Amino acid sequence: MKRTGKNKIWRVFAVAAAILLVGAAGFYIGVMLPMRQEPDTGDRNVVSQSDLNTITYEGKKYRYNSNLLNILFLGIDKNEETGEDYLPGDAGQSDCIMLLTLNKETKEARILQIPRDTMTEVDLYDVNGNYYTTVQAQLATQYSYGNGGTGSCWATKKTVSELLYDIPIDAYLSLDMASIPIINDAVGGVTITIPKDYTNIDPAFEKGTTVTLTGKQADSYVHYRDTSVAFSNNERMQRQVQYIPALITAIRNKVGAGSNYYEFFYPLVEKYMVTDLMEDQINKLADYNLVTSEVQYVPGEGKQGEIYEEFHVDEKKLQEIIIKMFYILVE
Repeated sequence: MKRTGKNKIWRVFAVAAAILLVGAAGFYIGVMLPMRQEPDTGDRNVVSQSDLNTITYEGKKYRYNSNLLNILFLGIDKNEETGEDYLPGDAGQSDCIMLLTLNKETKEARILQIPRDTMTEVDLYDVNGNYYTTVQAQLATQYSYGNGGTGSCWATKKTVSELLYDIPIDAYLSLDMASIPIINDAVGGVTITIPKDYTNIDPAFEKGTTVTLTGKQADSYVHYRDTSVAFSNNERMQRQVQYIPALITAIRNKVGAGSNYYEFFYPLVEKYMVTDLMEDQINKLADYNLVTSEVQYVPGEGKQGEIYEEFHVDEKKLQEIIIKMFYILVE
């Protein structure tokens, strides 16, 4: 299967996450899609809704907003350098899955947060990276069934697109958790107000307290999950969404709005990140303002599976979000 990333892009990637995460400060949907189609076991090429241009949803016609640029961000639960030589199942999982949608006309960016435990069709690959079969599994596991680098990112991008009714995803960016303390400390710490009692994570995390996080604290804040508490990932996702805008603010204060974010962050995070964005695309990310008041979460219900927790998507509500975020009503 053809990969969409190139090794040389790893360098460009470093700053990408910092800017995208940080520097970016600033279906056939409708009555005709009551259920998802069974996966194709062949080449599995997907026709995106942007290619179809218009769709019908609840009796009205919509067209895909061509001003949008969608970038998939993945936070990987490995505290080590990124590599391309992992065996399927060993590459780690994507604990944080966000789709960052940039509007090239309004220069606004919005986040769609996707639960790691979302049950969906996950592709399995052999040791040579060839497609083998498809199974129902948690979305987070899709990354682990690649080689840990461009292959894992490509596979997850494809799966997320299919989950979101073939919404086109233009690029990806993954960041190993080991880089969070490095970025956090490089900007002098990230200041947040603790929304509820999280002293079980850190004694300093008392409700209502304003804390400038150290690198270690930042890692705990965005990564910690009490697996003894059912569906604790929901709170972790909320903390991740809170941390990102605060990190963006800290970066702007440190680097300056008109500076080259790529040059600043590349030496810090090159070992922990992968992307298929080019350098000029990365630097343009700083032109966008993140609209934190309009963060969307994939809707659904958490259930206890036979072994692991599972998140089952509410298809109707998801379709409504997709229409709102990515389509324009045709007059």
